[in-house]
Amino acid sequence: MGLRRELAVSLGLQGAGAASVLLATLWLGLRDGPWVQGGFSRAKSEIEFVAAFAMFGLPQALFFFVKSGRLSARSAHRWVGASAVLALVVGAGYALIEHRTASAFTAVTLATAVAAGVVHGQLRALLLVRERTVWFNVATALPQVVVLVGVGAAVVAGVAPQAPWFALFGLAFAVAAGLAWWRLARPAETPVAGEIGWRPLAHYGAAAWLTAALSTAAIVATQRWVESDQGRVGLGQFTMAMTLVQVPLTPISYAAPLLLRRWMEHSGSRASRRAGAAVFLGLVLLAAMVGAASGAWPDLGLGAAYAGATAALAWLLAGGAAEASSRVLTVQASAIGLPWIGVRAEVARWLTLLVGALALGRGVFPAHGVRAVCMVWAAAAAAAALVFAWHARERRERAPERRP
Repeated sequence: MGLRRELAVSLGLQGAGAASVLLATLWLGLRDGPWVQGGFSRAKSEIEFVAAFAMFGLPQALFFFVKSGRLSARSAHRWVGASAVLALVVGAGYALIEHRTASAFTAVTLATAVAAGVVHGQLRALLLVRERTVWFNVATALPQVVVLVGVGAAVVAGVAPQAPWFALFGLAFAVAAGLAWWRLARPAETPVAGEIGWRPLAHYGAAAWLTAALSTAAIVATQRWVESDQGRVGLGQFTMAMTLVQVPLTPISYAAPLLLRRWMEHSGSRASRRAGAAVFLGLVLLAAMVGAASGAWPDLGLGAAYAGATAALAWLLAGGAAEASSRVLTVQASAIGLPWIGVRAEVARWLTLLVGALALGRGVFPAHGVRAVCMVWAAAAAAAALVFAWHARERRERAPERRP
């Protein structure tokens, strides 16, 4: 199957998954308001953050070294099992720290959801190495579809305001991980010459882990910042805008694993620069259009509780333009074995967020409320993208590509 057809299949199948999460979020927002929707979105972000932390970059590292023929599938499966046990410990520790006043059920379901998310992430990567891309896409979209079904059941049963969201996400990841395990259970071992030890795996994985952990932690920290400053209504407005921003970014997330596999086989530096520039310009234009519509349509059509959400979305889309470029260039850096560039980009993001928070706290920022936080987020995304641009410029100067 050619790359374009693979990307089209990914867009169709994984698009159904992304649409499921978006529909679930909108459903809760329209029916129960930003209070319930904000809690659902926060639970989702927490699980993604802790799971990204507990993965320690293994999905990317396992894919890179199994794909390059330097790690056997049998060894990769052992790493998956060990990471599941570690994820339970990490998830339980997080629950004890952040949800110490919650029930034991909450702590157990949070830890289990984290472990299921970690196993799902590892097995997805191995599916892409060995199986047709359709199975990778199904395993990626399935948890999101299960979440939509669960949200629908909670709404119909009338328990959405008190629904155990951690348990729902854990079930969703477990179902998809079970499907991936079933596909990978068939023996298909390929010969490996000179299998690597744990150090190269840890070095590559640490970079991917830090990139993912810092990225998702930035979202969680910003959500808490909004909630502490603007309350649950502000949190609901921010998370709704952030959810909508993911819609144009979703195709990039779908394409990233396929592009990584492609660019490992064929150099993709020029292609990555062109792709990054194209998505950047497209999202800048979209942000300008949404900003122009914010005066006539300030609440995104969701009601007075979401007043100002359109302006917030415009700023987040501006940041999304830079974020899109960063995601494309992260794949290219990983494909050539330089995943640490992504870590530097995330450090730049965090530094910008901290400076912006200090500026807002001291009243020297030219805006306030949720919109001001979105402006800071956009500036932080731009700072991360500039790091990739700087490294790309350095590589071109050191080893300029030949013109045809």
